[in-house]
Amino acid sequence: MEYHILSCQWSEYALLDFGEGWRWEQWGEFSLQRPDGWALGMPAIPRTQWKATYVYHPISHYQGEWRPPLPEKWRLTYYGKGWRMQLWARKGRFKHLGVFPEQAAHWEWLYACLKGKSGMQVLNLFAYTGGASLAAALAGAQVTHVDSSKSALKWAAENARLNQISTIRWIPEDAKRFVERMVRKGRKYYGILLDPPTYGVGAGGRRWELEKDLPNLLPSVAQLLSPEGGLLLINIYSGEISPLTLFRLTLESVPFLEKKVELGELVLLTPQRRSLSTGVYLRAHW
Repeated sequence: MEYHILSCQWSEYALLDFGEGWRWEQWGEFSLQRPDGWALGMPAIPRTQWKATYVYHPISHYQGEWRPPLPEKWRLTYYGKGWRMQLWARKGRFKHLGVFPEQAAHWEWLYACLKGKSGMQVLNLFAYTGGASLAAALAGAQVTHVDSSKSALKWAAENARLNQISTIRWIPEDAKRFVERMVRKGRKYYGILLDPPTYGVGAGGRRWELEKDLPNLLPSVAQLLSPEGGLLLINIYSGEISPLTLFRLTLESVPFLEKKVELGELVLLTPQRRSLSTGVYLRAHW
């Protein structure tokens, strides 16, 4: 096992500062301020001096509104190493905008792993608006994109059209149910990507709780992988599962990965090189 801290490089996104439970960011031409429970400590610049044009105002624990109102959506371009990807950022009732900039570090890894291996089957579970699906497809993979939210699938499909990608298979289904069905069919995938939420309600009212359901899902995921070659990426945003717990849970289901795993944190860096941790990941390529 190796432990890494990964940061990303963007030309159209920047974390300007953070602290006291808030972020100050640049999203293309828009300067935004929004809450972040991981933004602990004092900001480098007093928050009274942050020059954000748009500020997110929480109304309840999960929902809020932008003041003044943000545009409905706008385009962001990520320039990778020899490739590029475009994504729609969009306002909603939640503080998230449909793009998680720190994930660019995983997009680069996926593209590098899959480039030159055209036609490899990749399964993206809890795939949301599809950044990882697009990166894999742009590298030449055949991607199956699974999410129980029809609105997220529609958003991901818009992102695919923006990149002139028509090869992704869209599946509106609960991830656990889909995996169990593929196990019964004896399917194998070269790569599997998991970015599960902490909590969620899927199709048919099926509830998802990360700490309870991820350990139960991993043994089934393991049956869809081949020891002869492939890749696995798990990304979690909950602070309840430590990196070593994620490592242990994965190895208990996929023991042949013991010496191939990279474990670490995704971070965003400010201009002052302050690091904001955004989540824990585990990934392997064999």
